[in-house]
Amino acid sequence: MFVGRTKELGQLRQLIQNNKSSIGVIYGRRRIGKSELIKKAFNQHSKLIFEGLENRPKQEQINSFVFQLRYQLGKEHGDISIKSWKEAFILLYEELKQKPVHVILDEFQWMANYRNEIVSELKLVWDLYISKIEGITLILCGSIASFMIKKVIKSSALYGRADLIIHLKGFLLPETREILADKGTQEIIDAYMFLGGVPKYLDLIREKPSVRLAIEELAFTETGYLTDEFQRIFISHFGKKRGYRKIIHSLAKHPYGLFRKQISEESGVDLGGGLTGYLTDLESAGFISSSTPFNKNKNSKLLKYRLSDPYMRFYFSFIEPNLKRIKSGSTSSHFAQLTQKGAFNAWIGIAFENLCIEHAIKISEILGFSGIDYSFGPYFCAPGKDSGVQIDLLFDRNDKVITLCEMKYTLAPVGIGIIQDVERKVNLLRNKFKQKTIQKVLISLSPPTKDLIAMGYFFKVIHPESFLN
Repeated sequence: MFVGRTKELGQLRQLIQNNKSSIGVIYGRRRIGKSELIKKAFNQHSKLIFEGLENRPKQEQINSFVFQLRYQLGKEHGDISIKSWKEAFILLYEELKQKPVHVILDEFQWMANYRNEIVSELKLVWDLYISKIEGITLILCGSIASFMIKKVIKSSALYGRADLIIHLKGFLLPETREILADKGTQEIIDAYMFLGGVPKYLDLIREKPSVRLAIEELAFTETGYLTDEFQRIFISHFGKKRGYRKIIHSLAKHPYGLFRKQISEESGVDLGGGLTGYLTDLESAGFISSSTPFNKNKNSKLLKYRLSDPYMRFYFSFIEPNLKRIKSGSTSSHFAQLTQKGAFNAWIGIAFENLCIEHAIKISEILGFSGIDYSFGPYFCAPGKDSGVQIDLLFDRNDKVITLCEMKYTLAPVGIGIIQDVERKVNLLRNKFKQKTIQKVLISLSPPTKDLIAMGYFFKVIHPESFLN
Protein backbone atom coordinates (compact mmCIF):
# COMPACT_ATOMS: atom_id res chain seq x y z
CA MET A 1 0.00 0.00 0.00
CA PHE A 2 1.53 3.31 -1.11
CA VAL A 3 0.51 6.51 0.68
CA GLY A 4 1.96 10.00 1.06
CA ARG A 5 5.37 10.99 -0.29
CA THR A 6 3.75 13.60 -2.56
CA LYS A 7 6.71 15.98 -2.34
CA GLU A 8 9.31 13.27 -2.91
CA LEU A 9 7.40 11.77 -5.83
CA GLY A 10 7.15 15.19 -7.46
CA GLN A 11 10.88 15.77 -7.05
CA LEU A 12 11.79 12.39 -8.54
CA ARG A 13 9.40 12.73 -11.47
CA GLN A 14 10.79 16.15 -12.27
CA LEU A 15 14.31 14.68 -12.21
CA ILE A 16 13.27 11.84 -14.53
CA GLN A 17 11.64 14.20 -17.01
CA ASN A 18 14.79 16.30 -17.40
CA ASN A 19 16.44 15.87 -20.76
CA LYS A 20 19.88 15.95 -19.19
CA SER A 21 21.52 13.03 -17.41
CA SER A 22 21.08 13.38 -13.65
CA ILE A 23 22.16 11.84 -10.34
CA GLY A 24 19.79 11.45 -7.40
CA VAL A 25 20.59 10.24 -3.87
CA ILE A 26 17.95 8.72 -1.59
CA TYR A 27 18.71 7.58 1.94
CA GLY A 28 16.80 6.61 5.05
CA ARG A 29 16.64 3.81 7.57
CA ARG A 30 15.47 0.30 6.64
CA ARG A 31 11.69 -0.32 6.33
CA ILE A 32 11.09 3.38 5.64
CA GLY A 33 9.81 2.89 2.09
CA LYS A 34 12.73 3.88 -0.17
CA SER A 35 12.27 1.00 -2.61
CA GLU A 36 8.49 1.59 -2.78
CA LEU A 37 9.06 5.27 -3.53
CA ILE A 38 11.46 4.39 -6.35
CA LYS A 39 9.06 1.82 -7.80
CA LYS A 40 6.23 4.36 -7.77
CA ALA A 41 8.32 7.10 -9.37
CA PHE A 42 9.77 4.87 -12.08
CA ASN A 43 6.78 2.58 -12.68
CA GLN A 44 6.21 3.85 -16.22
CA HIS A 45 9.84 4.12 -17.19
CA SER A 46 12.42 1.62 -18.44
CA LYS A 47 14.98 0.94 -15.77
CA LEU A 48 17.67 -1.36 -14.45
CA ILE A 49 17.62 -2.03 -10.72
CA PHE A 50 20.64 -3.41 -8.90
CA GLU A 51 20.70 -4.40 -5.24
CA GLY A 52 23.78 -4.85 -3.09
CA LEU A 53 24.32 -8.00 -1.04
CA GLU A 54 24.47 -7.57 2.73
CA ASN A 55 27.89 -8.30 4.23
CA ARG A 56 29.41 -9.92 1.14
CA PRO A 57 32.95 -9.20 -0.19
CA LYS A 58 33.76 -6.95 -3.13
CA GLN A 59 34.12 -9.65 -5.78
CA GLU A 60 30.77 -11.20 -4.86
CA GLN A 61 29.18 -7.74 -5.14
CA ILE A 62 30.70 -7.25 -8.60
CA ASN A 63 29.65 -10.74 -9.74
CA SER A 64 26.13 -10.09 -8.49
CA PHE A 65 25.99 -6.73 -10.31
CA VAL A 66 27.02 -8.36 -13.60
CA PHE A 67 24.53 -11.20 -13.10
CA GLN A 68 21.70 -8.75 -12.35
CA LEU A 69 22.61 -6.70 -15.43
CA ARG A 70 22.59 -9.64 -17.81
CA TYR A 71 19.49 -11.18 -16.22
CA GLN A 72 17.47 -7.99 -16.62
CA LEU A 73 18.58 -7.72 -20.23
CA GLY A 74 17.59 -11.32 -20.91
CA LYS A 75 21.15 -12.36 -21.67
CA GLU A 76 23.05 -15.46 -20.57
CA HIS A 77 25.46 -14.84 -17.72
CA GLY A 78 28.47 -16.03 -19.67
CA ASP A 79 32.04 -16.28 -18.43
CA ILE A 80 32.88 -12.60 -18.27
CA SER A 81 35.58 -12.05 -15.65
CA ILE A 82 35.32 -8.58 -14.17
CA LYS A 83 37.56 -7.66 -11.26
CA SER A 84 36.83 -3.98 -10.67
CA TRP A 85 33.85 -1.69 -10.37
CA LYS A 86 35.27 0.41 -13.20
CA GLU A 87 34.99 -2.56 -15.54
CA ALA A 88 31.49 -3.36 -14.26
CA PHE A 89 30.29 0.21 -14.86
CA ILE A 90 31.85 0.28 -18.35
CA LEU A 91 29.94 -2.92 -19.11
CA LEU A 92 26.79 -1.11 -17.95
CA TYR A 93 27.66 1.84 -20.20
CA GLU A 94 28.03 -0.44 -23.25
CA GLU A 95 24.47 -1.65 -22.67
CA LEU A 96 23.10 1.85 -22.02
CA LYS A 97 24.58 3.05 -25.33
CA GLN A 98 22.37 0.57 -27.12
CA LYS A 99 19.26 1.20 -25.04
CA PRO A 100 19.25 4.21 -22.67
CA VAL A 101 17.34 3.40 -19.46
CA HIS A 102 17.35 4.72 -15.92
CA VAL A 103 19.64 3.03 -13.37
CA ILE A 104 18.96 2.43 -9.68
CA LEU A 105 21.71 1.18 -7.35
CA ASP A 106 19.85 0.03 -4.22
CA GLU A 107 21.49 -0.71 -0.87
CA PHE A 108 24.50 1.10 -2.26
CA GLN A 109 26.45 0.86 1.00
CA TRP A 110 26.46 -2.94 0.71
CA MET A 111 27.54 -2.75 -2.91
CA ALA A 112 30.40 -0.51 -1.78
CA ASN A 113 31.32 -2.60 1.29
CA TYR A 114 31.12 0.70 3.21
CA ARG A 115 34.20 1.98 1.31
CA ASN A 116 34.42 4.94 -1.07
CA GLU A 117 36.39 3.10 -3.79
CA ILE A 118 33.19 2.38 -5.74
CA VAL A 119 32.20 6.05 -5.61
CA SER A 120 35.43 7.18 -7.30
CA GLU A 121 35.14 4.56 -10.04
CA LEU A 122 31.46 5.34 -10.61
CA LYS A 123 32.28 9.05 -10.89
CA LEU A 124 34.98 8.33 -13.47
CA VAL A 125 32.72 6.21 -15.70
CA TRP A 126 29.79 8.60 -15.23
CA ASP A 127 31.81 11.68 -16.20
CA LEU A 128 33.58 10.10 -19.18
CA TYR A 129 30.82 7.93 -20.59
CA ILE A 130 27.35 7.52 -19.06
CA SER A 131 26.58 11.23 -18.55
CA LYS A 132 27.06 11.74 -22.30
CA ILE A 133 23.91 9.66 -22.92
CA GLU A 134 20.94 12.02 -22.87
CA GLY A 135 18.17 11.61 -20.31
CA ILE A 136 19.58 8.93 -18.02
CA THR A 137 18.77 9.19 -14.31
CA LEU A 138 21.13 7.45 -11.89
CA ILE A 139 19.73 6.85 -8.39
CA LEU A 140 22.02 5.90 -5.50
CA CYS A 141 19.88 4.54 -2.68
CA GLY A 142 21.09 3.45 0.76
CA SER A 143 19.83 2.66 4.24
CA ILE A 144 22.97 3.58 6.17
CA ALA A 145 22.79 7.34 6.58
CA SER A 146 26.35 7.82 7.84
CA PHE A 147 27.77 6.12 4.74
CA MET A 148 25.46 7.92 2.31
CA ILE A 149 26.30 11.31 3.81
CA LYS A 150 30.05 10.88 4.32
CA LYS A 151 31.00 8.63 1.40
CA VAL A 152 28.50 9.70 -1.23
CA ILE A 153 26.89 13.12 -0.71
CA LYS A 154 29.97 14.76 0.84
CA SER A 155 32.61 12.65 -0.91
CA SER A 156 35.25 14.47 -2.96
CA ALA A 157 34.20 12.38 -5.96
CA LEU A 158 30.48 13.25 -6.02
CA TYR A 159 30.33 16.44 -3.96
CA GLY A 160 28.00 18.89 -5.67
CA ARG A 161 27.15 16.42 -8.43
CA ALA A 162 23.83 15.18 -7.03
CA ASP A 163 20.90 16.95 -8.69
CA LEU A 164 18.52 15.70 -6.00
CA ILE A 165 19.04 14.51 -2.41
CA ILE A 166 16.14 12.97 -0.49
CA HIS A 167 16.37 12.00 3.17
CA LEU A 168 13.32 9.79 3.55
CA LYS A 169 11.82 9.86 7.04
CA GLY A 170 8.95 8.13 8.79
CA PHE A 171 5.33 9.13 8.36
CA LEU A 172 3.44 11.45 10.65
CA LEU A 173 -0.12 10.82 11.86
CA PRO A 174 -1.98 11.82 8.66
CA GLU A 175 -0.20 9.12 6.66
CA THR A 176 -0.49 6.68 9.57
CA ARG A 177 -4.24 7.19 9.46
CA GLU A 178 -4.29 6.39 5.71
CA ILE A 179 -2.53 3.08 6.27
CA LEU A 180 -4.63 2.17 9.32
CA ALA A 181 -7.86 3.39 7.74
CA ASP A 182 -10.00 0.73 9.41
CA LYS A 183 -8.69 1.54 12.91
CA GLY A 184 -10.13 4.07 15.37
CA THR A 185 -8.46 7.32 16.34
CA GLN A 186 -7.15 5.99 19.65
CA GLU A 187 -5.67 2.92 17.97
CA ILE A 188 -3.93 5.05 15.36
CA ILE A 189 -2.41 7.27 18.05
CA ASP A 190 -1.33 4.22 20.05
CA ALA A 191 0.28 2.61 17.01
CA TYR A 192 2.30 5.75 16.38
CA MET A 193 3.43 6.03 20.00
CA PHE A 194 4.49 2.37 20.09
CA LEU A 195 6.26 2.08 16.74
CA GLY A 196 6.37 5.47 15.01
CA GLY A 197 5.60 6.10 11.37
CA VAL A 198 7.63 3.29 9.79
CA PRO A 199 5.58 2.07 6.78
CA LYS A 200 6.62 -1.56 7.12
CA TYR A 201 5.52 -1.74 10.76
CA LEU A 202 2.23 0.01 10.00
CA ASP A 203 1.54 -2.42 7.15
CA LEU A 204 2.02 -5.32 9.55
CA ILE A 205 -0.38 -3.74 12.06
CA ARG A 206 -2.96 -3.04 9.36
CA GLU A 207 -3.38 -6.76 8.72
CA LYS A 208 -4.33 -7.50 12.36
CA PRO A 209 -7.76 -7.07 14.04
CA SER A 210 -6.48 -4.49 16.55
CA VAL A 211 -3.32 -2.55 17.28
CA ARG A 212 -2.69 -4.08 20.70
CA LEU A 213 -3.26 -7.62 19.42
CA ALA A 214 -0.85 -6.81 16.60
CA ILE A 215 1.80 -5.58 19.07
CA GLU A 216 1.34 -8.74 21.15
CA GLU A 217 1.92 -10.97 18.14
CA LEU A 218 4.65 -8.93 16.46
CA ALA A 219 6.73 -7.93 19.49
CA PHE A 220 5.98 -10.41 22.28
CA THR A 221 6.16 -13.80 20.59
CA GLU A 222 9.25 -15.90 19.92
CA THR A 223 9.11 -15.43 16.13
CA GLY A 224 7.45 -12.00 16.08
CA TYR A 225 8.75 -9.67 13.39
CA LEU A 226 9.53 -6.91 15.90
CA THR A 227 10.97 -9.16 18.60
CA ASP A 228 14.43 -9.18 16.99
CA GLU A 229 14.02 -6.16 14.73
CA PHE A 230 16.36 -4.01 16.82
CA GLN A 231 19.19 -6.53 16.42
CA ARG A 232 18.72 -6.65 12.63
CA ILE A 233 18.62 -2.89 12.22
CA PHE A 234 21.44 -2.11 14.61
CA ILE A 235 23.83 -4.72 13.22
CA SER A 236 23.15 -3.61 9.65
CA HIS A 237 24.08 -0.06 10.63
CA PHE A 238 26.93 -0.52 13.07
CA GLY A 239 27.92 -4.17 13.07
CA LYS A 240 29.12 -5.27 16.49
CA LYS A 241 30.80 -2.01 17.51
CA ARG A 242 30.12 -1.82 21.22
CA GLY A 243 30.39 1.97 21.55
CA TYR A 244 27.17 2.60 19.62
CA ARG A 245 25.28 -0.01 21.61
CA LYS A 246 26.52 1.36 24.95
CA ILE A 247 25.34 4.87 24.06
CA ILE A 248 21.92 3.62 22.95
CA HIS A 249 21.51 1.64 26.18
CA SER A 250 22.50 4.68 28.25
CA LEU A 251 19.98 6.95 26.53
CA ALA A 252 17.26 4.30 26.79
CA LYS A 253 17.43 4.64 30.59
CA HIS A 254 16.88 8.41 30.46
CA PRO A 255 13.79 9.35 28.42
CA TYR A 256 14.40 13.08 28.82
CA GLY A 257 17.93 12.78 27.55
CA LEU A 258 21.52 13.22 28.65
CA PHE A 259 24.29 15.75 28.08
CA ARG A 260 27.51 14.64 26.37
CA LYS A 261 29.43 14.37 29.63
CA GLN A 262 26.64 12.30 31.17
CA ILE A 263 26.57 10.00 28.13
CA SER A 264 30.30 9.48 28.44
CA GLU A 265 30.00 8.65 32.14
CA GLU A 266 27.05 6.29 31.64
CA SER A 267 28.35 4.49 28.54
CA GLY A 268 32.04 4.42 29.28
CA VAL A 269 32.80 5.98 25.89
CA ASP A 270 35.51 8.56 26.51
CA LEU A 271 34.76 12.17 25.53
CA GLY A 272 37.95 12.21 23.50
CA GLY A 273 37.61 8.66 22.27
CA GLY A 274 35.26 9.10 19.36
CA LEU A 275 32.08 10.05 21.24
CA THR A 276 31.32 12.86 18.79
CA GLY A 277 31.57 10.47 15.84
CA TYR A 278 29.35 7.90 17.55
CA LEU A 279 26.69 10.51 18.34
CA THR A 280 26.82 11.96 14.82
CA ASP A 281 26.32 8.53 13.24
CA LEU A 282 23.45 7.62 15.59
CA GLU A 283 21.75 10.94 14.90
CA SER A 284 22.22 10.56 11.13
CA ALA A 285 20.57 7.14 11.38
CA GLY A 286 17.54 8.72 13.09
CA PHE A 287 18.01 6.68 16.28
CA ILE A 288 18.74 9.69 18.50
CA SER A 289 18.13 13.44 18.33
CA SER A 290 19.86 16.41 19.89
CA SER A 291 18.62 19.74 21.16
CA THR A 292 19.97 22.81 22.88
CA PRO A 293 18.19 24.80 25.57
CA PHE A 294 15.43 27.08 24.39
CA ASN A 295 16.68 30.46 23.14
CA LYS A 296 20.32 29.37 23.26
CA ASN A 297 22.84 29.09 20.47
CA LYS A 298 24.01 25.60 19.64
CA ASN A 299 26.71 24.79 22.14
CA SER A 300 28.31 21.38 22.47
CA LYS A 301 28.43 21.67 26.27
CA LEU A 302 24.66 22.13 26.41
CA LEU A 303 23.70 19.68 23.69
CA LYS A 304 21.26 17.15 25.06
CA TYR A 305 20.61 13.83 23.34
CA ARG A 306 17.61 11.56 23.61
CA LEU A 307 16.50 8.31 22.05
CA SER A 308 14.12 9.50 19.34
CA ASP A 309 13.13 6.37 17.42
CA PRO A 310 9.71 5.27 18.80
CA TYR A 311 10.26 1.57 18.13
CA MET A 312 13.59 1.63 19.93
CA ARG A 313 12.09 3.45 22.91
CA PHE A 314 9.42 0.75 23.03
CA TYR A 315 11.94 -2.05 22.51
CA PHE A 316 14.23 -1.05 25.37
CA SER A 317 11.36 -0.38 27.75
CA PHE A 318 9.31 -3.53 27.21
CA ILE A 319 10.75 -6.03 24.74
CA GLU A 320 14.38 -6.33 25.78
CA PRO A 321 13.68 -6.61 29.57
CA ASN A 322 11.26 -9.46 28.80
CA LEU A 323 13.23 -11.06 25.99
CA LYS A 324 14.08 -14.21 27.93
CA ARG A 325 10.39 -14.86 28.72
CA ILE A 326 9.38 -14.07 25.15
CA LYS A 327 11.99 -16.43 23.71
CA SER A 328 10.84 -19.19 26.05
CA GLY A 329 7.73 -19.51 23.92
CA SER A 330 5.34 -18.71 26.75
CA THR A 331 1.78 -18.20 25.52
CA SER A 332 0.91 -15.70 28.26
CA SER A 333 -0.12 -12.25 27.14
CA HIS A 334 3.03 -10.28 27.87
CA PHE A 335 1.87 -6.96 26.47
CA ALA A 336 -1.54 -7.07 28.11
CA GLN A 337 0.17 -7.63 31.46
CA LEU A 338 2.62 -4.79 30.91
CA THR A 339 -0.12 -2.28 30.15
CA GLN A 340 -1.57 -2.84 33.63
CA LYS A 341 1.61 -1.68 35.38
CA GLY A 342 2.49 1.82 36.55
CA ALA A 343 5.70 1.82 34.53
CA PHE A 344 3.66 1.56 31.34
CA ASN A 345 1.55 4.58 32.30
CA ALA A 346 4.69 6.63 32.89
CA TRP A 347 6.19 5.44 29.61
CA ILE A 348 3.13 6.21 27.52
CA GLY A 349 2.95 9.72 28.99
CA ILE A 350 6.47 10.39 27.71
CA ALA A 351 5.65 8.72 24.38
CA PHE A 352 2.71 11.09 24.01
CA GLU A 353 4.98 14.08 24.66
CA ASN A 354 7.33 12.85 21.93
CA LEU A 355 4.39 12.46 19.55
CA CYS A 356 3.40 16.10 20.16
CA ILE A 357 6.97 17.32 19.61
CA GLU A 358 7.14 15.45 16.30
CA HIS A 359 3.96 17.25 15.23
CA ALA A 360 5.15 20.74 16.23
CA ILE A 361 4.52 22.17 12.75
CA LYS A 362 0.94 20.87 12.83
CA ILE A 363 0.48 22.49 16.26
CA SER A 364 1.61 25.85 14.87
CA GLU A 365 -1.01 25.50 12.11
CA ILE A 366 -3.76 24.65 14.60
CA LEU A 367 -2.83 27.66 16.75
CA GLY A 368 -2.79 29.98 13.75
CA PHE A 369 0.79 31.28 13.79
CA SER A 370 2.36 29.10 11.08
CA GLY A 371 2.52 32.17 8.82
CA ILE A 372 5.01 34.01 11.03
CA ASP A 373 8.60 33.13 11.84
CA TYR A 374 9.13 30.99 14.91
CA SER A 375 11.48 28.47 16.40
CA PHE A 376 10.52 25.62 18.67
CA GLY A 377 12.19 23.29 21.09
CA PRO A 378 12.54 22.36 24.74
CA TYR A 379 13.54 24.40 27.74
CA PHE A 380 16.09 22.91 30.08
CA CYS A 381 19.16 24.02 31.96
CA ALA A 382 22.64 22.70 32.47
CA PRO A 383 22.92 20.10 35.26
CA GLY A 384 22.37 21.69 38.68
CA LYS A 385 20.56 24.81 37.39
CA ASP A 386 16.76 24.86 37.60
CA SER A 387 17.08 21.12 37.32
CA GLY A 388 13.56 20.55 38.55
CA VAL A 389 12.02 22.29 35.55
CA GLN A 390 11.89 20.91 32.06
CA ILE A 391 9.46 22.15 29.41
CA ASP A 392 9.38 19.85 26.41
CA LEU A 393 7.81 22.12 23.83
CA LEU A 394 7.96 25.90 23.49
CA PHE A 395 7.44 28.10 20.45
CA ASP A 396 9.42 31.34 20.32
CA ARG A 397 7.45 33.56 17.96
CA ASN A 398 8.47 36.75 16.18
CA ASP A 399 5.32 38.47 17.47
CA LYS A 400 6.85 38.58 20.99
CA VAL A 401 4.87 35.57 22.21
CA ILE A 402 6.15 32.35 23.74
CA THR A 403 3.67 29.49 23.39
CA LEU A 404 4.08 26.94 26.17
CA CYS A 405 2.59 23.51 25.43
CA GLU A 406 1.56 21.31 28.35
CA MET A 407 1.07 17.74 27.15
CA LYS A 408 -0.99 15.16 29.04
CA TYR A 409 -1.82 11.57 28.17
CA THR A 410 -4.62 10.63 30.52
CA LEU A 411 -7.92 8.82 30.17
CA ALA A 412 -9.44 10.93 32.98
CA PRO A 413 -10.56 14.53 32.37
CA VAL A 414 -7.86 17.11 33.08
CA GLY A 415 -8.78 19.13 36.16
CA ILE A 416 -7.68 22.40 37.71
CA GLY A 417 -4.85 20.66 39.56
CA ILE A 418 -2.76 21.04 36.41
CA ILE A 419 -2.57 24.82 36.86
CA GLN A 420 -0.10 24.70 39.74
CA ASP A 421 2.44 22.73 37.73
CA VAL A 422 2.04 24.90 34.63
CA GLU A 423 2.30 28.11 36.65
CA ARG A 424 5.66 27.02 38.02
CA LYS A 425 6.92 26.79 34.44
CA VAL A 426 5.26 30.06 33.43
CA ASN A 427 6.87 31.96 36.32
CA LEU A 428 10.29 30.67 35.35
CA LEU A 429 9.79 31.82 31.77
CA ARG A 430 8.48 35.25 32.85
CA ASN A 431 11.60 35.83 34.91
CA LYS A 432 13.87 34.93 32.01
CA PHE A 433 11.94 36.43 29.09
CA LYS A 434 10.42 39.62 30.51
CA GLN A 435 9.60 41.18 27.12
CA LYS A 436 7.53 38.18 25.97
CA THR A 437 3.88 37.26 26.48
CA ILE A 438 3.42 33.68 27.70
CA GLN A 439 0.60 31.83 25.92
CA LYS A 440 -0.48 28.54 27.53
CA VAL A 441 -1.79 25.61 25.48
CA LEU A 442 -3.00 22.21 26.68
CA ILE A 443 -2.61 19.16 24.45
CA SER A 444 -4.53 16.31 26.00
CA LEU A 445 -6.02 12.96 25.12
CA SER A 446 -8.94 13.65 27.45
CA PRO A 447 -10.95 16.88 27.61
CA PRO A 448 -10.58 19.41 30.44
CA THR A 449 -13.16 19.50 33.22
CA LYS A 450 -15.88 22.14 33.21
CA ASP A 451 -14.10 23.90 36.11
CA LEU A 452 -10.88 24.16 34.12
CA ILE A 453 -12.70 25.43 31.03
CA ALA A 454 -14.56 28.02 33.12
CA MET A 455 -11.30 29.45 34.43
CA GLY A 456 -10.13 30.22 30.86
CA TYR A 457 -6.56 29.46 31.91
CA PHE A 458 -5.45 27.89 28.62
CA PHE A 459 -5.53 29.82 25.36
CA LYS A 460 -6.53 26.63 23.55
CA VAL A 461 -7.04 22.95 24.27
CA ILE A 462 -5.93 20.59 21.49
CA HIS A 463 -6.94 16.95 21.09
CA PRO A 464 -4.34 14.87 19.21
CA GLU A 465 -7.10 13.76 16.82
CA SER A 466 -6.53 17.09 15.08
CA PHE A 467 -2.99 15.92 14.17
CA LEU A 468 -4.53 13.25 11.91
CA ASN A 469 -5.88 15.73 9.38
